[in-house]
Amino acid sequence: MNRASWAVLALLASAGTARAQDTEPLRLLIQADAGLWPSPPPPAPASGFARWRRIRVGDELSGHAVHVRALLEWQPQTVAGQPPATLAGGQMPFGGPIRMTEVFAGWAPHRAFEVDAGSLRVPFSRSRQMDEADLPLPERAAFIDAFTPDFRTGASVGGDLGEIQYRFAILSADRTVDQHLFDRGVIAAGRLVAEPIGPVGLRPWRRAEGDPWTDWFRFAGGLSVLYGTLAAPKTLALDPELTAQWRRFEVSAEYFLSTRLASGTSFQTSGVQGAVLEPGLTFLHGQQHLVARAEWQRAGDATTWGAGGAWTAYAPDPRWRLTMGFERRWSSVDPLSKYWLIFRLTLALD
Repeated sequence: MNRASWAVLALLASAGTARAQDTEPLRLLIQADAGLWPSPPPPAPASGFARWRRIRVGDELSGHAVHVRALLEWQPQTVAGQPPATLAGGQMPFGGPIRMTEVFAGWAPHRAFEVDAGSLRVPFSRSRQMDEADLPLPERAAFIDAFTPDFRTGASVGGDLGEIQYRFAILSADRTVDQHLFDRGVIAAGRLVAEPIGPVGLRPWRRAEGDPWTDWFRFAGGLSVLYGTLAAPKTLALDPELTAQWRRFEVSAEYFLSTRLASGTSFQTSGVQGAVLEPGLTFLHGQQHLVARAEWQRAGDATTWGAGGAWTAYAPDPRWRLTMGFERRWSSVDPLSKYWLIFRLTLALD
């Protein structure tokens, strides 16, 4: 069968199963680290040498187009009664190291339409859509962690239209799930992604070596928009993204812009910008993955640059993996560079 015939078959298959492989699976996730990492909040000195990074456990029930998922995450480094330094959500009202990540009920009569309600992943930023088990580097780019939300409580609607995937959500701005859930503002967020040539997904390096799309250059372009209360009310954020893959090479890029709306539609001069570029290579029949990172951030009068990379080795059972990552950051207002070096062992049981 020639290449054109394979492409026709893949186009027909991609409407059904190809993108289904990129839906976030239900996982028992255990991650342990060794190394050095910055202690929040910055600019605290690095700490280490070993820690439990996270343990996530839950279950999912589905039937007749209805599904219910509940995932709880334990992060031992969370100080009891103290919210994290980032915009992480799902915090419990009594504090402590346990939080809700995905705890929701949904209805999906067709892959093109799904509605969910509960504690949900905010549909903003490509990096935020990626599960922690699949991050190519041990930690996300600094501006993603600091200025974008991960989980909030509310409702969302989304679906897969084949070449276009969409999701829109109205969510509480509160990071803590308590009786004041909708008293502190709301967030409206949406993400639209187009894959005009063929399937790319969030984890292109995990596609099977015999995938009929392997020899084809493919790309995915997307845009995320958010408005509401993050660190401050009336925050508008934009996040265009691009991912491309050819054979065992892939590259992803993301740009973030956040600003506050003043009276009317005028913009406040101060804001946050960030950009990250991550090229990668998979080899040895998909058992090894190398990725590099370059990032830039502008917040107020401070500019920060970062550079690093990571290597991930998958066991014969790919649910076990070992990642070694390093990143160094320089700031225009701090002569001392910051860095982290992490060896991460992950067990992700689907």
